[in-house]
Amino acid sequence: MEPAVHHAFHSGHASLIIRGEALDFDEITRRLNVEPSKCLKKGSKMPFEGKKLPSDFWMYRVKLRDSDPVSPLVQLLRDLEPHIDYIHRLADSGYDVYLRMYYQSELGQIYFEMPSELQSLIARFRIRLEFSILSWGGAV
Repeated sequence: MEPAVHHAFHSGHASLIIRGEALDFDEITRRLNVEPSKCLKKGSKMPFEGKKLPSDFWMYRVKLRDSDPVSPLVQLLRDLEPHIDYIHRLADSGYDVYLRMYYQSELGQIYFEMPSELQSLIARFRIRLEFSILSWGGAV
């Protein structure tokens, strides 16, 4: 019998987010060598809330493609690791630079592990990691 997670709806992603005044979107994209998922200028309306952004916003996102909630974070960090010094410079320059992991599932209980190797890699980035987890609380 397969685990319930294989039959349950779940989705998620991991993101690198950079916020600040007068972000140079082209330079960030070039230096990180990834295509941003979203770039918004200060004063733009946020897509779902309709509020105006208080600062520029650049985001790179990796979507969940399997049943492991941390796999997008692993891929995102692998994509960005060659550019870790640039990320440090952005954070040290006063920009708000952080990682976000988002996961949602219809499972009533969500379990995942974060191996020590992944924890060490996260620590090397020297930026905060936010978690957003949504459980629909159903029984599968």
